[in-house]
Amino acid sequence: MDNQFSKFETFGTIADPVKRKKLAQTIYEQITKETNNGIGFANSDTDNFADAIKIILANETMKELCKQDKELAEKITQDILDFINKTKKLINKVDSPFEKETELLTDFDNTTRTKFENDWKTVNPFIGQTYERKELDNNFYKKEFNKSLDEKLKNNKDKPSFESVKEHFTEKWEELLFKKKTKWELEIIEVQQKKFCKELYKQIEELKKLQEALEPFTNELGRLWDMSKGNWQRVNLDILKRYAELLKKDKSLKDLAVMLGKMRQAEKEFEEDIFSNISIKPEWKAEHASKSDLIGIRESDDLSSLLPSETALLSDETMQSVFFKKFAEKKLQTFEYQAKVLSFKEEVFLDKRQKEKDEAQGPFIICVDTSGSMHGTPETVAKTLCFAILKIAIRDNRKCYLISFSTGIETLNLTDLKNSLDKIIQFLSMSFNGGTDATPAMREALRMLTTADYKKADVIMLSDFVMSAFDKTTQEQILKAKENKTKFHSLVVGNSQNPATIADFDNNWFYDTNNPNSILTLVKNISDL
Repeated sequence: MDNQFSKFETFGTIADPVKRKKLAQTIYEQITKETNNGIGFANSDTDNFADAIKIILANETMKELCKQDKELAEKITQDILDFINKTKKLINKVDSPFEKETELLTDFDNTTRTKFENDWKTVNPFIGQTYERKELDNNFYKKEFNKSLDEKLKNNKDKPSFESVKEHFTEKWEELLFKKKTKWELEIIEVQQKKFCKELYKQIEELKKLQEALEPFTNELGRLWDMSKGNWQRVNLDILKRYAELLKKDKSLKDLAVMLGKMRQAEKEFEEDIFSNISIKPEWKAEHASKSDLIGIRESDDLSSLLPSETALLSDETMQSVFFKKFAEKKLQTFEYQAKVLSFKEEVFLDKRQKEKDEAQGPFIICVDTSGSMHGTPETVAKTLCFAILKIAIRDNRKCYLISFSTGIETLNLTDLKNSLDKIIQFLSMSFNGGTDATPAMREALRMLTTADYKKADVIMLSDFVMSAFDKTTQEQILKAKENKTKFHSLVVGNSQNPATIADFDNNWFYDTNNPNSILTLVKNISDL
């Protein structure tokens, strides 16, 4: 953040570069973060602007917008600093009502013992007329000056020095003058601050309304902010507001745009996923050292499990040597015991499953009929639906390729929609005229389907479809694209369409311009018309 505000080190008239930079940083943080700590400065730190800045920063709508858009926060910070600079210049430019008093104070501060009587004749009545005795008692100071100048009190220890009395008097006077100057400056600052806030808050409210009406076109508010020149008026956002209002009134077009946006998402694709799996199998394990179950007889040297017949050998002295020999050879007859313990064994193996492919939502290719037959209501309907689809594309960060056609075509590649605002406005502002030939537009759409950016796009054509059917080659290319899961949608505006043309589309919506309460009708089987 230090680098971000280094440009303010030489900004404005506040003397200390460190304070200038810190002030800019603090203003920026106040309008972008959750904090109620004030700006962290006193008036003395900001040349009397601290109170004014606190008032300016109190606008919650401004904070809300700035938290969303750091560029906007930077520009408003700059505007506040410009306000400080311009107001400070105004204060320095305006004739101060305290110039005469300042000169009088400066002259008296330079007075000497010999010039005192003459200078006091001017200062004394001015102080009496300007200040109340409780603020600055000129009679008291007159007596003290007289004492300091009285030669009879030359050896008196209580005699004050002339310089000390003058210093005390001028410091008191200077303090009172400073307070008057500060009050005067604060009054000018307050007037300018009210003017600035009125304009700033007006812009903020307009920007907020603009954001609500045109979201997501206006997500980057910083690009639209320019208090002095009205940036959003320069880019003619009125045309966007117009279509936003039309879209709000026509729910059917909005619903169609949402439906078109979801169609590609609804067609899930799956792939085989091979993964490692673990199988846990139970098994019984024998523990021979545990005496749980008697399972037979064996030869061993286990004295605790001897058969009775073997112990009988020890009772006969002549047989004892036989017992010891069998013991040494581990051939004594003994009982055999066994215990079984349940254990679990892990086995790792490869398995397969169907996994949904992680795919981004597909882009749009929109073909808009801009021929003369679309002039009027059909033009408005086509542009409004186009506007709705563009909103979805920006919101979901989807690419969009716009093709306008009459006798020829014009294209607009909106791969970076957020930075294509001027191009979108230019399209929505254009007039419709000329003849109709949809084939070049469809061929261009088919060509774009072969590119990396648009190979998974859906094609949407907006027209009255008062035109000839597509030629055989184009129809074959449409069928091939459908095999690659491309969907072709049409919005038929009016009721004079050529059924042979719209037969090539997967989905056909019909908008009756003669019915003010028209609802969109979906017809897939053209023979039903």
